[in-house]
Amino acid sequence: MKFQMPIPLIKSMSLHLAFGVLIFAGMDFKLPQESTEMTISQPVIEAVAVDTNAVEEQVKRIEDQKKRKQKAEEDRIAELERRANEAERKRKQQEQEAVEIEQRNKRQREERKKAEQAAIAARKKQEQEKAKAKAAEAERKRKELERKKAEEQARKAKEAREKEEKALKEAQRKKAEAAEKARQERALQDQLEAEQAVRQQRRSKQVLTEVQKYQALIHQAIQRQLIVDNSMKGKSCQLNVRLASSGLVIQVKELGGDPILCRAAKSAVFKAGTLPVSKEADVYEKLRDINLTVEPEL
Repeated sequence: MKFQMPIPLIKSMSLHLAFGVLIFAGMDFKLPQESTEMTISQPVIEAVAVDTNAVEEQVKRIEDQKKRKQKAEEDRIAELERRANEAERKRKQQEQEAVEIEQRNKRQREERKKAEQAAIAARKKQEQEKAKAKAAEAERKRKELERKKAEEQARKAKEAREKEEKALKEAQRKKAEAAEKARQERALQDQLEAEQAVRQQRRSKQVLTEVQKYQALIHQAIQRQLIVDNSMKGKSCQLNVRLASSGLVIQVKELGGDPILCRAAKSAVFKAGTLPVSKEADVYEKLRDINLTVEPEL
């Protein structure tokens, strides 16, 4: 009956076996010729003696630290987005105010034009009256009154023109402010895009590291189920494995290699049933359809 190890024990073994490899690399010794069963079981006995609690606590601390850093980064990006949205709102508000000022100026120009036309008409009428013979005093008073009215209209037209010029200068000032706000908004947007690109590049590196880690775990899971003999020494088999998001093996295809080893490798994959995969979507996407090279460890 084959010995089945718990998954936490397997993770602990993987970490400590990596430390063991570094220690063993500096030692000079020869491994005795033993059977396949002894080769597989020996690391299991050594890994049991390792303090798994200390390793798991260290891994948890590292994961907590990564989560805190990621949360801080997300909060900072959210603040930048809020500031960008606020700048956009203010810019639109200023554009609307500029449109309203332009409409008001247009009405004032029309009123000024009417006042000037009225003034011209009044002066023309006054000239016609002067060409006539002197009229009665009442007629003179009437003409004087019309002249004064024309002058009042001209004065109002002048005031309206000055007011329009002042409003135009104010509109130009606000337009310049709006342009500056827009420039600042573009700079803020460029900064946000640059930071997002850096974050995406950093995430791509993290995904690559995670993919390599899970590929190693998948190889280990297959090796544990692989039944080999000396005839397979030095041979290899290439497989294509499709996995569900849970790690469940959906399909296995032979891509080439030793036929006998390939049959044993496919059997090992199906015997494993569920292979290690990451719960993170971008990492799983690179593991869901992978090509593996299986070589017996003899």
